Formats: sequence, C-alpha cells, structure tokens
Amino acid sequence: MKFYKNRSHYILFILPAFIYIACGKPQTNPNACVVAFISAVQQHDMSKAWSLLGPDAQGYYNNLGEKQRRSGKGAMENEVNKIKTFRNIRKDYKLQADKDNPNIVRLITFAGPEHPVETVDDNGDYKIKDGQSVKNLFDGITGEVDNSKGY
Repeated sequence: MKFYKNRSHYILFILPAFIYIACGKPQTNPNACVVAFISAVQQHDMSKAWSLLGPDAQGYYNNLGEKQRRSGKGAMENEVNKIKTFRNIRKDYKLQADKDNPNIVRLITFAGPEHPVETVDDNGDYKIKDGQSVKNLFDGITGEVDNSKGY
C-alpha cells in the first residue's frame, strides 16, 4: 500500500514536466528555432509554427491574409498546403549557423542554392524574423509544389 502512495507522488511531479516539454519550450538558439519551425510545418501544426514567427513575419502574413480574406495564420497555412512533398534533411539539405551573424541560419541544399533564414531574439526566445526569411525557409524545404491549390 505504501508503495502505491509513493508512486502516485512521482506521477504528480513527472506529469507536469512532460506537459511543459510537450507544450512548447522556448527556442534558446536560432538553429533550434528553425528546426522547430520546420518540424511544425511538416506536421501541419500551424499554431506552433505561428508561435515561432516574429512580429514582422506575423505582420507579413496578416497583410497577406487581409488580401485573401483570411487570418494571417490561415494565409500561412494556405502556403503550407501547397507543398506536396518536403525535402529530407539528411538527404537534401543541411542547416548551418552563419559565422558573421549568429542570428542567421543558412539552409544549404545539396544540389542548389543557399537560403538564409534570419532570426530575432525575443527576450531569450528566438523567432523567425520576417516574411523573406519564411519564404527562404519554404523554398529550401519544399520538394514539390502544387500550384493549382490556393486562393
């Protein structure tokens, strides 16, 4: 009986830790921010992807959303839905920190160009800076696009 009481106490301490980790920890460096954004986009988790955008990037999508009569998150989701296949990080590209500017992560495709992704430090939590950086990121991870879909 005593064993089960102690066991339940452990669960009370461990469960909140797992919930905190699963709900989204802050991205403490630019590379982690870019990796988390790519993961969220590939899983079509638009809430998580939206939370990884800085104010300028969210403003870009809010403006785009107004033209499409959608929310900014809806405009970003529209772009993600156009992607038919994603490139594989092990086979098609790699992420590399910029030596001159630590806030820039370079997405280097093995058979093509480099795509710079600029991040911004938002009180210790890194986010993707602007619309151009998001476009560069989408260009780097997109394997095939369906141009017929969209608004």
